[in-house]
Amino acid sequence: MLMFLAMKKIFIGRALLLLLFLLANLTGTLAQNKPTLQIRFSPLNVLDLRAATLQFGAQATLKSRIGFSIDYGLPYKGLSKQFVKNEEYQYRNHEYFKLRGEIIYFFPAAWGHDKANVKPYVSTAVFFSPEEYRKTDNWLVKPDGDYHYEYSDVNRRMWGTCLKVGLEYYLGQRFLLDAFVGPGLRWIKVDHQTFGEQPGDYKEPVDFYFEPVDRQEGKFRRLHLGFNVKLGFVMIK
Repeated sequence: MLMFLAMKKIFIGRALLLLLFLLANLTGTLAQNKPTLQIRFSPLNVLDLRAATLQFGAQATLKSRIGFSIDYGLPYKGLSKQFVKNEEYQYRNHEYFKLRGEIIYFFPAAWGHDKANVKPYVSTAVFFSPEEYRKTDNWLVKPDGDYHYEYSDVNRRMWGTCLKVGLEYYLGQRFLLDAFVGPGLRWIKVDHQTFGEQPGDYKEPVDFYFEPVDRQEGKFRRLHLGFNVKLGFVMIK
């Protein structure tokens, strides 16, 4: 837990330094490159029942073509406590955050649209989300057999990348709506520290069920589908 908190402080510090770096460079290059600066909020992230966050960020665009963004997700557990009934996702001492960076290319006006308030784009995003939590009265499947444990402290790390297509729609001079979708890959690393481990015979449920990745230890690769909606406010035009 102490290691997680230390890592969290490091990532928060680096994210803030990057935001300050963007702001400082925007001030110095305003006349030359005509950059814009937006602050962003991703409302749908509060509906992530596994690791919901309040996701805030900033986006800078140079010469209306190339954009850079970074956002950070603070844990928000209000909805998950009310709606998650599956014991597999009722974690104790759940600590996590989300960090994402993105490079964006906006298409010129000749690409199928002539409205000044509509800006289609493609982008490449990378993301990182570490988690630590405790699972109780559960199973760990190993190559040498199945083991039931009284509880386990789980360390889960996820990182990945995504190629997206999106559309910024300006609702006025300052407010905008950003919607996007795209495929990607994510990598997950899971480590367990179990207590009260006993060998047994694990049987999967017979009804419709997604096997949790933390039923095992190791590294896993998964397909990823990125889709979301962001609300933006233009601070510098």
